[in-house]
Amino acid sequence: MKTTAVKTTKLGFKLWLSVVIFGLIGQIAWIVENMYFSKFVQNNIEPEAYATTIMVAFSAIAATLATVIGGALCDKLGKRKAVICWGYILWGLSTMAFAFIPIDFSPDAKLKLVATVIIMDCVMSFIGATANDAAFNTWVSDISDTTNRGKIDVVLAIMPVAAMGVVFVGLDSLTSTSEHWGEFFMILGAVPIVGGLLGFFMLKDAPHVKKQDTSGYWSNVFYSFRPSVIKDNKMLYVCLLGSMCSGASIQVYQSYLINFVEKTLGITDYIIPLIVIVLGSAVLSVVMGNLMDKYGKEKFYYPTIFVNIIGALIVYCLKFVLGDTNKMLPLIMVGGIMVMGASLVMAGLFLGAFRDYIPHGKEGSFMGMRMFLFVLVPMLVGPGVAQFTINTVDMRTAEGMILYPPELFLAGAIVVAFAFIPAYFVKKNDKVIRAKLIAEKENSNG
Repeated sequence: MKTTAVKTTKLGFKLWLSVVIFGLIGQIAWIVENMYFSKFVQNNIEPEAYATTIMVAFSAIAATLATVIGGALCDKLGKRKAVICWGYILWGLSTMAFAFIPIDFSPDAKLKLVATVIIMDCVMSFIGATANDAAFNTWVSDISDTTNRGKIDVVLAIMPVAAMGVVFVGLDSLTSTSEHWGEFFMILGAVPIVGGLLGFFMLKDAPHVKKQDTSGYWSNVFYSFRPSVIKDNKMLYVCLLGSMCSGASIQVYQSYLINFVEKTLGITDYIIPLIVIVLGSAVLSVVMGNLMDKYGKEKFYYPTIFVNIIGALIVYCLKFVLGDTNKMLPLIMVGGIMVMGASLVMAGLFLGAFRDYIPHGKEGSFMGMRMFLFVLVPMLVGPGVAQFTINTVDMRTAEGMILYPPELFLAGAIVVAFAFIPAYFVKKNDKVIRAKLIAEKENSNG
């Protein structure tokens, strides 16, 4: 069949501005949980990997429960704006609380302090997931359609990368020594608070969203987990399985990335390579997002997964040139652009397709399943694979300190290869669902 271009639905400046601002602010807040809590614990409390692995797993469980409950609440109330705004404010306050964690402690208090950090992280993750993963992502589904979702989800996938750049350039220096961590958490906590206040003036719920006239809220909470619902919406879950493989691959190395660059590679001045990777992957993914919305997603699944695997393998090859900065930097930049750019495009492909299959009126209820397969499972599988890899390689300094090995990227390449399986089915059905939704859109406009 010949692939034909379609006219994509324009969002308008105000909606795009809201998508970018609240997507970016949310990811600036999440980068604290995803990367800097790990660095904080590894550098100041417990350097061994078990603490990070446990923290990632429990926070993922808390975030998933929050999204399941919060998404159903959004459908029940028919409101997203209020949950986003108040949630972002509370999210910021819970982040600020980390500024009061003591880093001068006796050895016998270490386990208690690790447990305290994990509990606080779970609280913050619960609040953040309610505001961002449940309410904000439901709002995105409300204001988008099949002709612009690929681009929107690619842009949203860029936000973690953009957030990483903002935090690295503006605030990373505060984390180089122990005495400035308090300032770091206070500043980062202020960001979502400002976002929540802005939301009261900027955000507007989509006009077609109505309060659900349902009797049992709790029966609706686990709607997307019902066997009958899964059977009736099989392709929706297959799309999420594809995003799950991509997410699990990223989680293999993400929590250890900063210390991998600084300690394993010995590169402390990584701002320029980071900028190159961020800009290169962002440009690549935006171009691909426009093309997939215009021509359909089916031609992009296999090449994107393949590029992701090659990029991860290139970064793994750093193993053979450790200590040679002139050889390491090109590998980091080329491999980084490929693996990061491909990961962003995969989000646009699989998550955009997932939104296409959501039944009308259940946009919030399916966000819990999205969180379960796209976030929770990857955050359990990824760190588990990482822990196995770290223990197996057992790379350490002469003093016995743990180093995070390049083999993490080899493991990531293996994990993402499993995405070829759901991609086969999603690719095969993409044209059918796309044609159906476009026809529905044209009929409603006519």
